[in-house]
Formats: sequence, C-alpha cells, structure tokens
Amino acid sequence: PDGQTPQGVQIQLAKGLLQKTPVLEFFKSMAMRLNGPKAQGQDMSVKVVFSDTGETVLLRLENAVLHYKLAKEEDTADVTLRVSHRLFLSMVLKEVGIKDTLFSDQLSVEGSVLDLVQFFLLFDEPNAGFNIVTP
Repeated sequence: PDGQTPQGVQIQLAKGLLQKTPVLEFFKSMAMRLNGPKAQGQDMSVKVVFSDTGETVLLRLENAVLHYKLAKEEDTADVTLRVSHRLFLSMVLKEVGIKDTLFSDQLSVEGSVLDLVQFFLLFDEPNAGFNIVTP
C-alpha cells in the first residue's frame, strides 16, 4: 500500500535514536500504546528510577489513561523500578529475556514484581507497519 513500508520499521535498528530520546518523549509514546480496554479498572502507579542518568519518572495509570511526569525522590508509587537506562532499552527492545532482567545487578524492584509485570502487559506492541499517509 502507498505510504507503508512492506516490512515495517524494525525498532531494534533505532536503538541509537532511543538512547538519545528524552525520557518523557519515550513515555509519551508508551502512553499511546496503552490498551484501554485491558487497562479499564486498573489504577496503579510505577516509579521508574534510571540509576545511570539520575532521572526519575512517575507513571500513574488511572481511568485507562497513562499519566507520566518527572518525579521527585519523595513521590511514592505502588511499585518502584530502579534500572539502568541501557537495560531498560534492552528490555523494551526485547534484547534481554526475563531471567537476564530479573537477575541483573542493574535492576531492582520495590513492591510487587507481579504487579509490575501486569502493568507492562497492558501495553500493545508498537505497530511498525503504520501508514504514514492515508489516501
């Protein structure tokens, strides 16, 4: 079809770009991938602390909408994920498996690991084959 690449864009090839993307812009794209029907009735908060960049983001799921903001140390959440930015990108790009992730010294979770996994399961995979221009 016009405006669409046959194989889509391989997100793994964009790793360099993602490493340079401001963290709030990344979470903006994540908010757009929230599966509303799956998220209906789910209210929770996740604080992501990037151990290597010093950035902290508070994600709040409420009314099937993901809200995100730069957070302060005193902000509280149901679950806190402390992770290096590099490992976080590798998780998002599915370059590392769950075993590699959970047993890494670059990651720690305060709160329920099960709740954290359930939270990330509420997001759809990016659609790499979207039309840039529609007729």
